Amino acid sequence: MTVQGSAADVAQSASPGLKKNTIGAFGMTFMVIAAAAPMTAMASNLSISLALGVGAGTVGQLILVAGLLAIFAVGFVVLSRHVTNAGAYYVFIGYGLGKRTGAASAFVASVAYNMAAGGMIAATGYFASLTVESYTGLSVPWYVYGAVALVVTGVLGVRGVGIAQRFTTGISLIQFGIIIALGVAILLQRPEGWSLAAFSPSAAFNGNIAISLVFCVLSFAGFEATAIYGEEAKAARRSIKIATYSSLILLAAVFVFSTWSIVSAFDDVQSVALEDAGTLVFRTADMYLGPWSGGVLSTVVTVSFLAAAIAFHNMAARYLFALGRTGLLPKRLARTHSRFGTPYISSMVQIAISFVMLVPFVLTQADPIVNLFPAVSGITSLSLTSLMIGCCVSIIVASTRKLLPEGLWATIVAPAISGAGLLIIVIIIVMNYQAVTGSDSLVVALMPAIPAAAAIYGAIAYRRRHAADLEEHLRE
Repeated sequence: MTVQGSAADVAQSASPGLKKNTIGAFGMTFMVIAAAAPMTAMASNLSISLALGVGAGTVGQLILVAGLLAIFAVGFVVLSRHVTNAGAYYVFIGYGLGKRTGAASAFVASVAYNMAAGGMIAATGYFASLTVESYTGLSVPWYVYGAVALVVTGVLGVRGVGIAQRFTTGISLIQFGIIIALGVAILLQRPEGWSLAAFSPSAAFNGNIAISLVFCVLSFAGFEATAIYGEEAKAARRSIKIATYSSLILLAAVFVFSTWSIVSAFDDVQSVALEDAGTLVFRTADMYLGPWSGGVLSTVVTVSFLAAAIAFHNMAARYLFALGRTGLLPKRLARTHSRFGTPYISSMVQIAISFVMLVPFVLTQADPIVNLFPAVSGITSLSLTSLMIGCCVSIIVASTRKLLPEGLWATIVAPAISGAGLLIIVIIIVMNYQAVTGSDSLVVALMPAIPAAAAIYGAIAYRRRHAADLEEHLRE
């Protein structure tokens, strides 16, 4: 592992470390795309924007958000040249803002990715149950399929990112195929519906701009996670750069095309979406592809949630590994598999965390989509956006301390612009938290206290470990 400058310190481990050269830029790109789950984003975030936000103007807002994230990526890629760590935000934020702040951010990221992994497992089980019942009439509880998904995720996690990225790449390509097929069908059957008006500023800023902006950002959530695989990547710095930009470009292209397709399918897409945003994509497919497409889309949504679960599992496991290696969590978490070179203890712990998350919903027979997903969406949206802001500030501070030799645009201007934009989005999320989560539950509203508590714990844990190291040094 390479950590330069004032990046977070890394304790030596008896483990040989993560297996090198197991994933390239192509695999990293599709691990990120799998986490974004294009089909599920279309069926949820973007459909909600079409219904409750700016309607057809969502197409223009996607371009605006992609532009903002592209500016963020400039500084992010610069920082990736100087630090490489499986707990990416740990060293990225710690590089400029200090190790204690880096430790706090690592715990926030760990909570967000662990909750996201558990949420995706629940969604996989839920939609698998619906899909199987639609084909066979057999009703099996969602948690049975969720247990299967948990086993598959755990096995692939232990086997390594090499096999996981092949699995998630296949699922991502299937999603792309369905999205393209639907778009082509709409183009052939209703060519007059395709209008450039959806890209106009008047459309993008007409309606509930805040809601659309938030849900467009959420659709790209996790695109910056390429750096997590830096220690396992071939030609890490080059691969991170290529994967970061490639994933952003691909996600932007597929989201803009698919959303424009749905907009073009109707005279007034917002009115149609308001009828039931959750079924908008399925209803559109029924109209333009035929009734057979419903079951196919349901299957694709199911496997896309599974791919997202695998991607988030790998991210969460690598954060647990990094925190174990630094001594901020038990060092056993830093052990790697003798054959596969994977953080297998951390993978098993992550599976256990997902299991513990889901047990209450099984015991109470609560709907995981209605009750768990709001909490997951709220925590991940706030946590990941806040961490990106932390990266922007870290880059600027590191530049002023002469730790980054790159130019003014990459180290000051781009981070300042993207940081300011992301800060506005965080404020919007907080102000519209009920709409973002889709829940008015007090419990869901208080859930952001979990990553906040994790940040405080991380800072305290770092201080205690630093004090213990100093005391041991003085005894010597």
